[in-house]
Amino acid sequence: MDIQQLLTLLLVVPIVSSIVLWLTPANFKALSTMHILGSIASTLVAVKAVMSVVNGETLFAYDQILFLDSLGGVFLALIGVTGLLVNLYSVKYMQWEVDKGEITVKDAKLFFTLSHLFVFTMTFSVISNNIALMWVAIEATTLSSVFMVALHKGKKSTESGWKYIVICSIGLAFALYATVLLYSAGFTVINDSHSTMLWTTLMTHAKEINSDALKLIFIFALIGFGTKAGLAPTHTWLPDVHSEGPAPASAMLSGILLKCAILGLIRYYAIIGNSMVGFEYVQTIMIISGLITIFIAALFLIRQHDVKRMFAYHSIAHMGVIAFGLGVGGVLGLFAALFHALAHSVTKALAFCVTGNMVQIYGTRDMTKMGGLIKIAPITAILFGIAICSLVGVPGFAIFVSEFLMIQESINTGLIIPVILFVIGLIVIFIADFSHFNLATFGESRTKILTNKIEWSANIPLILLASLIIGFGIFSIEGWVTLLNNAVKIIIGV
Repeated sequence: MDIQQLLTLLLVVPIVSSIVLWLTPANFKALSTMHILGSIASTLVAVKAVMSVVNGETLFAYDQILFLDSLGGVFLALIGVTGLLVNLYSVKYMQWEVDKGEITVKDAKLFFTLSHLFVFTMTFSVISNNIALMWVAIEATTLSSVFMVALHKGKKSTESGWKYIVICSIGLAFALYATVLLYSAGFTVINDSHSTMLWTTLMTHAKEINSDALKLIFIFALIGFGTKAGLAPTHTWLPDVHSEGPAPASAMLSGILLKCAILGLIRYYAIIGNSMVGFEYVQTIMIISGLITIFIAALFLIRQHDVKRMFAYHSIAHMGVIAFGLGVGGVLGLFAALFHALAHSVTKALAFCVTGNMVQIYGTRDMTKMGGLIKIAPITAILFGIAICSLVGVPGFAIFVSEFLMIQESINTGLIIPVILFVIGLIVIFIADFSHFNLATFGESRTKILTNKIEWSANIPLILLASLIIGFGIFSIEGWVTLLNNAVKIIIGV
């Protein structure tokens, strides 16, 4: 298989899966089978592509419009692995929803169809070398996912869907301004309309582009992609959307989509950092943005008893953590930021899918009405505990690794006040989370139990996610470390 075929398949497989599902009759067994087969096929192609760039290679296709480097490989891995496990869980979740009469089989068909279209748009954003197409792809992720969020067609879910479209579209308009300005500033140097749109060419000529223009471009990029990523103060769409959508949709949005927006921001971060402006400018802005985001999320977490909204605010907090890692900078800080993207992806996928189990058991998302989960459904309780332990940075879990590296690099580079504020924010989150965890897990149930049986078909994908969280928290996986190190080299222009 040559390079062009490989990059083409990354886009063709999910879009074909979506079309096939759309044409499949409204039979749940047939739909779920096609959904699983399509997800496996997409993941196999993604893994093949990532393995091709682990050692620092860059793949180009279609006159360099499409490309895959180690940096893109990091995020393509998230789409492939996390996406597959969430899609496997979604089959059982949708069956529960159909059985309860919450949705019809046609609604489940729509969800499965859109999930593959969603994977297509996210993959397109990762492998687009053309910065305009990257923007188009990230904008398209909104349109492909909004109907997944509003699947239940209730007042709250519909309202959250509209909020999602409006705020993200307005925010991404700023990213469009950044794209246009970068093209304009780059064209005066490169003087070729095609090459000026290519991120790889802009990186090569970064030092020649006007510094004042680049400073403004980064601010626009931060507002635009930061809105989509859930960075404060343009994060307000995220709690509603993540809490109202079906659990698998929330898992995909939080676990994968937010990282695609972060990748878009990192592409601009790299250009400005490698220009005459330098990394100090972008790092200072990212530290401020990260700390503000962490503290806003932490304050909302303290009094949050809706389990899905709690995890939604965690999405905001951990986008702030990634921003802080980009702000710390250096090889270790950037490594930690990219590692955190993976750690958060698998952790939040597990967290939101576990909420699907919890709602099935209790019939509510309110943790004050839960209790006794450890006795009612011990496997779900353990998975819930693993998600919480990782989210708050307990040693031995994936997120601890990246947060520890950020703290270490902050101290090494003399960022004493920022790292103190960072640790305070993490402590607040730690206290808030474990109080909520105790409320739902121990004691006696405070509401009627709908079921105490969660099928293995629902638990196995979650156990695999939990295994990844612990595996990345304990072991240094050589291939993954190599991929991250090469991605860091791309960002710093080595």
